[in-house]
Amino acid sequence: AFRAPAPRQPKYISAKEAQDIDAWLMGGDDKGAFSLDQLMELAGLSVAQAVARLYPLGPKLPPDANGVKQKRTNERVLVCCGPGNQGGDGLVAARHLYHFGYAPSVFYPKESSGEIFSRLKKQCENLDLPLIAPPAHSSSSFPMAADAQDVAFRRAMENTDVVLDCVFGFSFQPPARAPFITVLDEFKKTTKPILSVDIPSGWDVVDGNPGDGFTPDSLLSLTAPKLGVKSFVESGGKHLLGGRFIP
Repeated sequence: AFRAPAPRQPKYISAKEAQDIDAWLMGGDDKGAFSLDQLMELAGLSVAQAVARLYPLGPKLPPDANGVKQKRTNERVLVCCGPGNQGGDGLVAARHLYHFGYAPSVFYPKESSGEIFSRLKKQCENLDLPLIAPPAHSSSSFPMAADAQDVAFRRAMENTDVVLDCVFGFSFQPPARAPFITVLDEFKKTTKPILSVDIPSGWDVVDGNPGDGFTPDSLLSLTAPKLGVKSFVESGGKHLLGGRFIP
């Protein structure tokens, strides 16, 4: 009789293994031969696809009696971007979400240096995506002071349907610093669903939740799940795997 194969158990990897995989992926022709741009594009697309799968966009509704456009279910997505490659993945995801029909806004209070990040941000600006709390020293026409950033972020959290956590990745070293202290505090308070990318921001990549961290509604692991999320996955947390770059 036919027997279905047993579900494959995921292999959980350490921060060192994740770094080694990234180094191989971006190695020369005898290795992965990917560029950072390619990896971010593929990762960001995986993130946007995860949002679409877990929080599907509701059907279009006719205007109300006053002719005002009605909001679709899960339409508003707040994409919270950190200062590293994780934030770059978020910027890519925001662009793809726009093309999927969502209404993303981007919280990017601390820009990374490097042309790739400025180009990703510019691509979002070209789509007129709202930039929540631009950095005080950014090229934005309307820079904001740190306290105003916090207020703008809290308001954005209140107004969104879904939160996308692209703040810290597997290389995060505590403690969190401003302006991301406010972000992690709001993540703990909110009742809005949070999709974390690779590892929930503030968690240790090996030991997981430090005890005072937030627990996301869902998690997307990139390449392979990290050791720190094993308890989340094995306890039945919603978990997807994306960014399958390895042959």
